[in-house]
Amino acid sequence: MKIAKNHEAYLKIKNGIKKNNIPNTTISDDLQVLKIAVDNNLEIDTLLYCYEIEYHSDTKLLLDKLISKAKETYEISLSSYNAIALKENHAGIIASIKFKEYKLNDLINKEFIFVLDRLEIPGNIGTIYRTLESIKCDAVILVDPVSKITNEKITSSSRGCNLIIPTVSTTYEEALNYLLKNDYDIFLGEPLLGKSYQDYDYKNKIAIVVGNERFGINPDWYNHNNKKVFIPMEGSQNSLNVSVAASILAYEAYMKRKK
Repeated sequence: MKIAKNHEAYLKIKNGIKKNNIPNTTISDDLQVLKIAVDNNLEIDTLLYCYEIEYHSDTKLLLDKLISKAKETYEISLSSYNAIALKENHAGIIASIKFKEYKLNDLINKEFIFVLDRLEIPGNIGTIYRTLESIKCDAVILVDPVSKITNEKITSSSRGCNLIIPTVSTTYEEALNYLLKNDYDIFLGEPLLGKSYQDYDYKNKIAIVVGNERFGINPDWYNHNNKKVFIPMEGSQNSLNVSVAASILAYEAYMKRKK
């Protein structure tokens, strides 16, 4: 069915991109993200594609799979598509994708968790997700998140990895209580205090906490059982970008746990 710019489905996608206001849903026109959605049997709510584009065979195959899964599918013109496109070199396919919902108790058997404490910048969050998926991190807890996990910029920068790592968004108090109650070793990413990141073995159940780009982690973490970990720096800077620091800690923990 062909629709115009004033159709309800088109406006839903347009406003969803602008306001990030569709509950538990992200929007993407990245083919890799769309493939992840299909491969992981995620719910596709609304699918729009351009009827004026001649698709390559592999893209057409993906489009057919998306059409078979989507609750609603509509065709739009190229000019209509360009008005909502997220990528300049888009393939002419855009969809709203539902996240699988998790609660803290769903993480009970997860032994390698990352905690992102009040992170703000979508690009940083997405980069961290991309790293964590590459090492098969078990889960992510978003503590008092400033940027929603559904933010399309997070989905884009993570290349869809935010869709497939079990994630819980919750308050600091609930996250702390869950981790303490379930006997996680809590590692606090710190510029100076504690031990070098290479001095821990990261065995057992672990939760690595990295904090806000400007303010660091919630100071109350230090009032509870924890292990402080820092990354040695010999230059003039006293800290790394949070996504870089998280990646270093993640790979160190992964390698130690793998051994």
